[in-house]
Amino acid sequence: MAQTRYAFKMAGMYESLELDAQAVGEELEQLIADKNEHVTHDEIIARARKSDSAMHGAFTWDQEVAAAKWNKREARQLTQHLVVAKNGKATRTKAFVFVHHPAHDGKKVLLTTRSAMANQATRQEVIEQAVRSLQRSLNWWGHAYGGNPALRRLAKNVQALKERAERELLAGV
Repeated sequence: MAQTRYAFKMAGMYESLELDAQAVGEELEQLIADKNEHVTHDEIIARARKSDSAMHGAFTWDQEVAAAKWNKREARQLTQHLVVAKNGKATRTKAFVFVHHPAHDGKKVLLTTRSAMANQATRQEVIEQAVRSLQRSLNWWGHAYGGNPALRRLAKNVQALKERAERELLAGV
């Protein structure tokens, strides 16, 4: 029986943590075997608490730091899930976007989509964000449902995606 090889999908995300994907995968496999294929998140965390666990470095063990990270995640989710409403109905247009703002030393700040689209300095960034999101969705759809060639072509047609994103964003705000 061949041993499963493991890798992180987003390797850069785990690079600074110095995690070994193979060791993490094998440890999770062992945990699943030990628990008769019934492993909960709490059991993963309990195993990762051990300093010799391959997963230990993936977690923030300082509870104040962990709480602050969680609050940032909640703030990001809150702003990502608010959309513009038209005629009392939710549209698919994001109400807020984070953009690099020149008045804030290039740091990302939260703006309404309307104000970001009205400002030439931030408009292109919002369109680029929308294009990347569309490309990810189209690529996912293509991989998940057989790689439709029309979707692959559309994902690569950046100019068409930019124009579509701009139209959609302007129509929504």
